[in-house]
Amino acid sequence: MSATDSSLLPRPSRGLAVAGGLVGGAVVLLGIAYAAGWLDPDHHAAAAGPVAPAAVSPAQLMWRLLIAVAVVCALATVFGKLAKLIGQPPVVGEIIAGLILGPSVIGSLAPGLFTAIVPAEVLPNLNLLAQAGLAIFMFTVGAEFGRDKLGRDRGAIAGASLAIMAVPFALGVIAALPLYSTLAGPSVGRLPFAIFIGVALAITAFPVLARIVQDFGLVGTRLGSLAMLCAAVADVLAWCALAIVLAMIKSSDLTTALVALVLTILVGAGCVFVLKPVLRWLADRYAAALPTPILVLAVLTLILGLAAATDAIGVHAIFGGFLAGLVVPKEILPVKQVSEQICGLNRALLVPVFFASIGLKTDVNAAISHPQVLAAGALLLVVAVAGKFLGATPVARAGGLPVRSAIGLGVLMNARGITEIVVLSAGLSAGLINQGAFTVMVMMALITTMMALPLLRLLGSSLREPSATGLSPIADAYANGDAKSVVP
Repeated sequence: MSATDSSLLPRPSRGLAVAGGLVGGAVVLLGIAYAAGWLDPDHHAAAAGPVAPAAVSPAQLMWRLLIAVAVVCALATVFGKLAKLIGQPPVVGEIIAGLILGPSVIGSLAPGLFTAIVPAEVLPNLNLLAQAGLAIFMFTVGAEFGRDKLGRDRGAIAGASLAIMAVPFALGVIAALPLYSTLAGPSVGRLPFAIFIGVALAITAFPVLARIVQDFGLVGTRLGSLAMLCAAVADVLAWCALAIVLAMIKSSDLTTALVALVLTILVGAGCVFVLKPVLRWLADRYAAALPTPILVLAVLTLILGLAAATDAIGVHAIFGGFLAGLVVPKEILPVKQVSEQICGLNRALLVPVFFASIGLKTDVNAAISHPQVLAAGALLLVVAVAGKFLGATPVARAGGLPVRSAIGLGVLMNARGITEIVVLSAGLSAGLINQGAFTVMVMMALITTMMALPLLRLLGSSLREPSATGLSPIADAYANGDAKSVVP
């Protein structure tokens, strides 16, 4: 096989040139917006206190919480299976299950049943479980990213990933400007709001993408491998941008925001260059001798400890979970097995709870009753889809992929799924967006995820061009549906 045949982009230099042009165009677009004074850097942190639930006995609280979790998991499992039967990733059904459980369906049609399933006193504990599940989910994402290999195409892949993130980001920032009064949180400034919308539109769901790659038979193909690598790199860039905007909104002035960013960089560097080798050294010597419960406790302490650390320095706890996945010594067999057990429990129990918590915050009926919110959501949906295609397809085509494969890359990068919902949840909790924005953007994530497989089927089987650098283990880890194989 020739070097061109084994390369993910047959003409990497041309692809890199087009990627550079697209990134430059995105930068110019944002520069024009800034020069015109459309981006107001002033912002104010929102403050809100939770309402204390009615007092109940610990036994009653535990009983009601167990019922709520059982109903949530059962509903998520059923709808996940139904989604798979109609050719969609199970995560689509799980998201829909969360929406059905919330005020959009059960809360509207049967409020008594809604209160019985999720009474007010259970909500704080349900949200706590959801946040723990979210941190562990980000741990699995970090663990998977740590295994990617860019190979000799690293320059072209990095350039393509930057373009795939930069184009929808820039378009999202521009589209957010006229929507500020409709979708922004009550006390957020124009600049952090616009940056957040840009990040939200730039996201690709790496776990959902892996499942789609598997379902359509793209494992080990040039297109599937390229999409997986670009999604991983682009999402890390998006997480970095999200860290910036969260530091901005949580800080009272620019100096405080810069301190938070410096601390975030220092924590990240310390984890990768200091904590990771230390953990590897400890695992090499002691992991095999430690009882399984102690290892489980150690991994959970790493995940939740880093989540608490990143939350304390002014960014979201999800970044701590991601860092834990990057540094955990997953190549050590006992640690690998324990990580698999934790992720399996999380996928079966806590991730559905997270979806339920999203459903409880999402009221489709309220969004539909406000035409301006619905119109804003439709605009963001169009911009989100167009941004991914305009960023991915030209780079892939210039890099030497056939037309159908280049379009297929845009289709794959457009899938957002659970990762988008994680970002939206962080934005809502930080006051960057309001309830209406959250609802329409959750629907945008659902629609863009559901589009992927039908569009790939329209493009046909010609997308399955084999690659010498296939990433089948990564796709298999997420596609099997049992999280036992998620962590390598």
